[in-house]
Amino acid sequence: MKSKQEKIVNQFVKDVPKFGWSRDTLLGSAKKLKISTSILAKEFPNFEADILKFIISKNNNSVEKSYKSFNHERLRMRDRIKTILELKFENNQYLKDSLPEMLKSLLRPGNIISSLKLLNQNSDFIWNLAGDNSNDFSYYSKRGLLSIVYLSTLIYWLNDSSDKMMGTKSFISRAVDNVVDGMSKLKQLSILKTLAQNFLDKKNKSST
Repeated sequence: MKSKQEKIVNQFVKDVPKFGWSRDTLLGSAKKLKISTSILAKEFPNFEADILKFIISKNNNSVEKSYKSFNHERLRMRDRIKTILELKFENNQYLKDSLPEMLKSLLRPGNIISSLKLLNQNSDFIWNLAGDNSNDFSYYSKRGLLSIVYLSTLIYWLNDSSDKMMGTKSFISRAVDNVVDGMSKLKQLSILKTLAQNFLDKKNKSST
């Protein structure tokens, strides 16, 4: 049986593509479920910010459970990272239609700092789950590069219509290999910029 929080999140995710990722949308979602604002505030005190934290936590728990269900110890570090990235996007499939609106919200000037923090926490989760124990300078460089890989993959995935995410999986494989094999952060950023521009161009065309 779904919890009250899950019901609210699911309704919100369903409403976001049409109404946007906003406080008003969340209040409207709660109203559809006949949940008062006071009850909503009790479940999610910071409203849509807490909704995002709930979604991230749910994704991380599902990914960790799936990853630990098979013998990942035999995998090379790069293949562990690839596997975890694939699991993260597979488990976020239900969010695909609402993610563009979520990204718009996260990229607003007032949200940039918190968005970068979430991105770093995401990379930290992936490296830790993969078994990385580094505590030198590479700790930060690994997470910085993985953040770029994750963002690039996210933009690619949003445009990917291939069967069983085969296009995204292939992209992940190439991106992780490029990082491990020494592609510079500048080159990674260039790829991210190109993907982001292509994504924005497609969104602008679809809205006209």
